[in-house]
Amino acid sequence: MKIKFKYLIFILLIITASSYADTIDQQRHNYQIAKNACSKNNINVLYKVLPKLKNYPLYPDIQYEIEVQKINNDIDISSTAISINAFIEKYQNLPLANLISNQFISYLAKKKQWKTLVDFSSKPPYQIRSLCNWYYARAFVKNEPVNFNTLVNKLINRFNIPSDCNKLFFIADKNIKPSSINVVNTIEFIRLAMQAHNDNLVNFLIKILPADYKNTADWILALKKQPLSITDFIKKVKPSPFTLQAIKYSLFHLSHKNFELARTTIPIILNLYKMQSSDIQSLKEIVASDMMHENISFAQEKWRDKVIMHSKSISLIERRIRLSLMRNDMNGLKKLIFHLPARAKEKDEWQYWLSYIFYRQGDKKKGDNILHKLMQKNGFYSLVAAQKLGLIYPFRQDHAPAPDSSIPKLKEINRIRELIYWKKYNLAKIEWQHLIANKSIRKKKMLARYANEQHWWHLSVHTTIDAKIWHNIKERFPLAWHNMYKKYTDNKNIPKNYAMAVARQESGWNPVAHSLMNAMGLMQLEPSAIKQTIKVYKIKRLFDFKSILDPEINIWIGTSYLEYIFKHLGNNRVLTSAAYNAGLTTMNSWRHRSAGKLNVIAFIEAIPFKETRQYVKNVLLYNAYYNYLTGTPRNILTLNEWRDHY
Repeated sequence: MKIKFKYLIFILLIITASSYADTIDQQRHNYQIAKNACSKNNINVLYKVLPKLKNYPLYPDIQYEIEVQKINNDIDISSTAISINAFIEKYQNLPLANLISNQFISYLAKKKQWKTLVDFSSKPPYQIRSLCNWYYARAFVKNEPVNFNTLVNKLINRFNIPSDCNKLFFIADKNIKPSSINVVNTIEFIRLAMQAHNDNLVNFLIKILPADYKNTADWILALKKQPLSITDFIKKVKPSPFTLQAIKYSLFHLSHKNFELARTTIPIILNLYKMQSSDIQSLKEIVASDMMHENISFAQEKWRDKVIMHSKSISLIERRIRLSLMRNDMNGLKKLIFHLPARAKEKDEWQYWLSYIFYRQGDKKKGDNILHKLMQKNGFYSLVAAQKLGLIYPFRQDHAPAPDSSIPKLKEINRIRELIYWKKYNLAKIEWQHLIANKSIRKKKMLARYANEQHWWHLSVHTTIDAKIWHNIKERFPLAWHNMYKKYTDNKNIPKNYAMAVARQESGWNPVAHSLMNAMGLMQLEPSAIKQTIKVYKIKRLFDFKSILDPEINIWIGTSYLEYIFKHLGNNRVLTSAAYNAGLTTMNSWRHRSAGKLNVIAFIEAIPFKETRQYVKNVLLYNAYYNYLTGTPRNILTLNEWRDHY
């Protein structure tokens, strides 16, 4: 089998420029034959069909598959490297070039072919796993120092560190002289990693430190596992930015375990370590951040609020504002909103609540003025302001220019069309991103409209986000699978446009969207939701992964699950949206906490999870846009939703 694949490069070379007048259907048929032949290593069939695909837009994809098969079948590494480099050179503007490069680098690393890896790739790859292997190969073969600055900058905000990066630890001990490691930079990066609370990166970096820094490494590990050891640490080290960050890092971990112990430890720390008032405030804010709940004593609450009233941290003040909303504490709300920095106070949510305060004070004119200004925008609070004023929100709709005749002829468009035909939506999106990059706003509007007209709805949505063309609402909110949503909501209580708004928020109309939580498809169904729906509606059909990604099945199961929650929560979209995102149990805990004391807007703004809070706002806003686009404009909230107590 290996011998057969040695001849693939010759097969490709004998393909001449002769064109075939095959129809697109014939080309697709031949493409399927070629794919099957490639997966089965059927060289004879490939030999016959490849010339017929020379002018097919996905011809490079077949060549890519051939290169993958060479890797999978352990074909001669040297000739494969030459072949893959030729592929990369020829198709350098296609994402396939990076894909095959990363695959080959991983393969070479697995085989420990470090010399071949160095010869294969002279430039550092972008993918972090490949980058770690690339650095290791050059250190192993050429004794080159690892550029930890570049590496750590890429790792700083990552939660998981690829296992391929682990071998860089050993390079520091065996292949690179200690003098080559910039200890000052490494210590600084450890400080930044502690500041970002990235424990995995902290662990990664301390292993890089030379042997004579072992005490430092041991102390850092101890500070995480036993935060109270911070007092011993302070006694043995000199003051420095690193020491200060280590103190904060330790207090952060201690506060998560026991905020009261952390609070009482602060004076002990200050007796041992002199710091500026801003750093003292920072320590207090670390602990205050863990005290944003109601199960604390009066003294603890008083201490926390004193810290917050001396704080300039917008996120901390805003969390405290939301706690006031949850408690229906309007006096506290007023005090905290006025404490916000000016730029934060201008946010839509706080402008709305500022108007609420003016109304409570009897200053209707100021309250009305704020709401009228909010109505000039196009966000959630703009529509809420209109409803509060009893006015109809004036939706603004910009019309994208008609696509010119050049667009359908673009080779990128032809490739994207075929990728979508073969349901390679994610690869199509990557190529679309390449296409729209550096285009003018007018051109992007044109391409967004073209994508919508072609029913490439996820690309239409992506383009409006990329170009920030918020008023191109036809492209921003395409009527994707409209008839299918009508079919599966006609016999349900949930409004069709609400179900579509959920899908628009969940997947951006990408049928193969797949989250880290294993949520799948248009409606982002998690396995537990699928099981629950099958049980509730007594569905006897079995579903595998592939079938759940089918738009119709996903819409059927997704709308059924949404209906189940909707009915369970009294046909309330606010509660249903929160539950669909955060889960019924979590949402019910918030309702229990608010205990019917809140109006609808206070309940939404007091949701403690930022993701869920924004999710609810987006779904309600998108529902309003879909109502407008389908000729049924309504207030953003129903009368019952507006009047209910939460």
